[in-house]
Amino acid sequence: MSKRLLSLLIAFTLVMSGLLPAAYAAPEVSEIAPQSVTAPAADAAGSSEGTSQPSVTSEVYAPPTISTEVYQASMTEARTLEITFDLPQGTTTDQIIWNFGRNAEEMKPLAAWKKWNNDSKVRDYTGDPFIKVTYEPVSGSTVKALVHFDLLYGVNLSLSGIRAEYVKRAGIYNLEASIPSGHVVAVQQVKLNPYDTYHTYDEIKPAIDRITAPSNNKYNRYVEYQQIGTSTQGRAIHFSIVGKDKASVDQYLNETLPLMMNDPAALQAKIRSGELKDYKVPIWLNNIHADEANGVDVIIKFLDTLMTQKVVSYDTTDDKGNAKKVSLDIDTALDNVIFLLDYVENPDGRALNTRATSTLLDPNRDNSYQTQPETKAVTAQIAKWTPLSFLDMHGFVSGFLIEPCTPPHDPNIEYDLVLDNMVDQAHAMGNAAIANTKYDSYHVPYEESEKLREDPNYKGASGTYVTGWDDASPAYTAVYAMQQGAMGHTLEVPELNEDSLDAFYYATLGATSYVVDNKEKLFLNQLEIFKRGINNEDNRAVDKNLINAKYEPIGRPRGENANFFPEYYVLPVDKNLQKNELETYKMVQYLLRNNIKVEQTTTSVTVGSVTYPAGTYVVNMHQAKRGFANLVLYDGLNVSDFNEMYSDTVQNFADMRGFDRHIIRTAGAFKGITKQVTSIAIPSTNLDSYPFEQNYVIRNSNNDAIKAVNELLANKKAVTLLEKDGYGYEKGSFLVSRSNLRTVASKYLLDLVPFNPNADKTGKLLKAPSVAIGGAPGFIVADLGFKVTTDTAAADVLVNSGTNLIASGKPFIGYGRSILSTVKNLKVLPGLDYSNPVNAAGRADAHEGLFKAVISQDNVITAPYAASEYLYTVSAAYITAVPEGAEVLAKYGNGDDFFKAGWWPNSSAAKDQVLALSYKQNNLNVTLFANDLLNKYHPQNQFRLLANAIYASSPAATEADGMDNGGLETPPPVSSGGNGPVATPAPSATPAPTATPAPTVQPSAPAATPSFTDLSKVVWATDAIKELTEKGIIKGVSDNSFAPLKEVTRAEFITMIVRAFDLLDENAAASFSDVKATDWSYSYIASGVNNGLINGVGGGKFDPKRAITREEMAIIAANALKKFKGKSVNDADATLATFKDKGSIASYGKEAVALLAQEGIVKGLTADTFGPKGVANRAQAAVIISNLINLK
Repeated sequence: MSKRLLSLLIAFTLVMSGLLPAAYAAPEVSEIAPQSVTAPAADAAGSSEGTSQPSVTSEVYAPPTISTEVYQASMTEARTLEITFDLPQGTTTDQIIWNFGRNAEEMKPLAAWKKWNNDSKVRDYTGDPFIKVTYEPVSGSTVKALVHFDLLYGVNLSLSGIRAEYVKRAGIYNLEASIPSGHVVAVQQVKLNPYDTYHTYDEIKPAIDRITAPSNNKYNRYVEYQQIGTSTQGRAIHFSIVGKDKASVDQYLNETLPLMMNDPAALQAKIRSGELKDYKVPIWLNNIHADEANGVDVIIKFLDTLMTQKVVSYDTTDDKGNAKKVSLDIDTALDNVIFLLDYVENPDGRALNTRATSTLLDPNRDNSYQTQPETKAVTAQIAKWTPLSFLDMHGFVSGFLIEPCTPPHDPNIEYDLVLDNMVDQAHAMGNAAIANTKYDSYHVPYEESEKLREDPNYKGASGTYVTGWDDASPAYTAVYAMQQGAMGHTLEVPELNEDSLDAFYYATLGATSYVVDNKEKLFLNQLEIFKRGINNEDNRAVDKNLINAKYEPIGRPRGENANFFPEYYVLPVDKNLQKNELETYKMVQYLLRNNIKVEQTTTSVTVGSVTYPAGTYVVNMHQAKRGFANLVLYDGLNVSDFNEMYSDTVQNFADMRGFDRHIIRTAGAFKGITKQVTSIAIPSTNLDSYPFEQNYVIRNSNNDAIKAVNELLANKKAVTLLEKDGYGYEKGSFLVSRSNLRTVASKYLLDLVPFNPNADKTGKLLKAPSVAIGGAPGFIVADLGFKVTTDTAAADVLVNSGTNLIASGKPFIGYGRSILSTVKNLKVLPGLDYSNPVNAAGRADAHEGLFKAVISQDNVITAPYAASEYLYTVSAAYITAVPEGAEVLAKYGNGDDFFKAGWWPNSSAAKDQVLALSYKQNNLNVTLFANDLLNKYHPQNQFRLLANAIYASSPAATEADGMDNGGLETPPPVSSGGNGPVATPAPSATPAPTATPAPTVQPSAPAATPSFTDLSKVVWATDAIKELTEKGIIKGVSDNSFAPLKEVTRAEFITMIVRAFDLLDENAAASFSDVKATDWSYSYIASGVNNGLINGVGGGKFDPKRAITREEMAIIAANALKKFKGKSVNDADATLATFKDKGSIASYGKEAVALLAQEGIVKGLTADTFGPKGVANRAQAAVIISNLINLK
């Protein structure tokens, strides 16, 4: 057999076994008939026979025709593949058998590959075959097969029923032709793609790498790849920066941008005077809805244009409708623009072909709330780069939509400065898109609404939005970008195919030309926005754009104030001024991440009647992005007069997340007494800072309290849900022993009250409940630490699920209008009824808003809240009839301040109505809330209402559950000075024998520098070992030996840390069954525990002699870093992305490893692995401790 024939047969075998895939990122995929490789014909078949054997006929055929290329077929464009091959002697074309499939198991005849029937009653592959074959003779026995690939689903993959289905058919297929004897005459690989430029998530990065490779970057343009974040499931968020050169990018980030934020007027002057000419402005291309796939792929296509094209020509029309041709010189564009490419904000959605993230949340409803890692990462970059133009690629609106939007508009945006330019840019995009594609129209919702404003009878064309496409919510990516100073546009193409991708592409070219041609005007305008912010100017020119539902200008809602914007927002953390420290610290982190400047007082100051102590956080509204600061800190906007809204509008983080913020309108009130804050770490609980008691109350005042309680319960630590209040705490708080509390205190910020031994302990002993709850809310409940299940029969508590089990007595918690309807119709609660306000059209839409509630102080579910609080709803219902015997937990409030912000027409109908009830009669256990306790992750202040209801409804723990009360701790001695107890707990009361000698791990005092002879294998650790030896923190195992690769035990490492930070307290006490007071390490372990650096391993043990793992070592070191250096991790996911084994790092250790990696304290075992479960050695420990103590 010849080598050529052998290679062909091997290739055929690999293809059929699936071991020979075609990478999409290859330079070319054939779109026309591929060249074929045909082996020469063999001799005619012969036969032989023997006298004692049955007759056997053996035929010899020509080898099969096997293509060397992958043919690209499209689901949205019919195509014909030509394959030329030789027919075996005596064979006709009607005998050829064609099979198609991605692997051997899937191979089946073409007749079995049917088109999709999208009839809503069918939705299955029941149509005609989508692949058919005809033939043309060539010469002799050679024939040409014409393989026709028809439309599998039609031309538009975005239709309901198809959108989630088509990806199941995408992939690399084997097309095989054979004759009845089984001989294969032709083999062709076919890539069946939704459209030509479609990419799966896994194909995106290879495509970026191929496109930006030096060999493809024809004009040597600057391009930089960054991973700007990591998704929930661990996928990279890919990001590219394209510019003229690195100096241009550096100039923007290091020179232009700081002036934009700090002195925009000076920057304007430089531009107007001609002093600054060579400056660049960013254009950002974005996709967030990952199943709107051509929005991803167009960004990749545009990257290819930037790398490979000198000039791009396209058609468009001028403002008079006249056709014209534009030649966009890419180098000229890069003389003016930096391109920022965020290919897909939702990587998990791209991998799963879903609009939502893997936590089932729409990321385009989260950009301002930033509760998901994806939105946190991308919005941080938008805030950092502050783009001039922002294009978010979406689908699918049949009328081809390009923003700006219909009213109502947000008063925090300087509309008079951006609106006209946004309209112009929209037309630049739309005109280019329709001039170069099959589409003949587009619409701008803002202009449609203006037509309605002029003519109340105006009706837009089919597929257009005249109302209801508002920009009142910055949760949309494009509107968030507007809040950061950009011309932010959502583009909604009509279809999911290559045609609509082309519409995106030409729109992007149109936007680029518009920015290049108008750069100075546009940039000066953006700087004017920031100048107004610096001056805290409330310019009345914006008022004409802020209208009510009657299209009457109403301006900014200033009330009695001359300026819509206050001078300051104050975020106190003092317990006397703040009800929720945790959320306040988180808010400061949020503001900093969003490019908002935050200050902190350096001394106490009195403003009005309130004295703010040093350390109070202050947002000075004289700053460039004060509009965004105001957006998230002010009360919000009431848009209830409008008849429809697109989605959630309420921001108001103070009420939505439950912290106190103060509004100050006194100019200069904090002048000269603040310092700039660049980063903060959320403090954890220092148990030893509280007066000593054997038991403490965890006040039910923040979500960390719920997480801590659930962690305790998961570890079978006893927690009592208190049914009585006491001094400093409310009923519904949690009672836990000091020893148990110590196991979780350092992980959370808890509000503790020492429990008086004589106080009332009446309450329910809790155990970890399993909660049946489905969909996105299940992820929220799981994040709070509850065990979530979809098995309603096995669950302890049902939440908005398992309604068929209510009558059996299983505890049930329901919230929202839909559940009220379901429970009412079940008729299990006699007399229950509800209602809901409707809008002007008589529809009970998903109205949302903040309303005042009157909350019962007599039930463990509600008592932790104030008697009057603003709560949130997104379905606007109220209970009109309460079943006999039910307890009312909350009612809607009343008064002029009843409704604060949102969209809830006729909300006054809910005043004084019942909001929530508990029914525990007739073997039923039902808790109902008329409002929505969960709506995505937004209303975090009321997560505890659901958690409290779960605790109150779930079965109590019994003796069989084995809940551990924890051991008693020894009280500290009373100091002789008469100032009360001091926090120096004594060890065990038993007499202490002579202490055993300490091991060689460290001396008790600094030692002379020894000369170790065994450090040649750890050159990287030599300096650290020398330094720590000189300081007496460690020492060798002998005079000249250090044993650098010897394992370090848990006791030894905590001893090193305690010595390094001078924490040794000879009187410290610890209660572990395997650590005696006579052990050499006892005081070191006790000192480490008391300082919150280390805990036991469970079961009352410390395991002092076990070798410490790298993960455990990281946790201890990180605790020291946070406590003594004030450090905190910025983005754990992004930092850990460099480690391939990040998945093996325990959840409780990830932040620690990330913090140490971020600060350069640790590196991996290799360049891309951390080795969390590996045992640490003495050399590694020395380097970590040296890095810790030397970190500035």
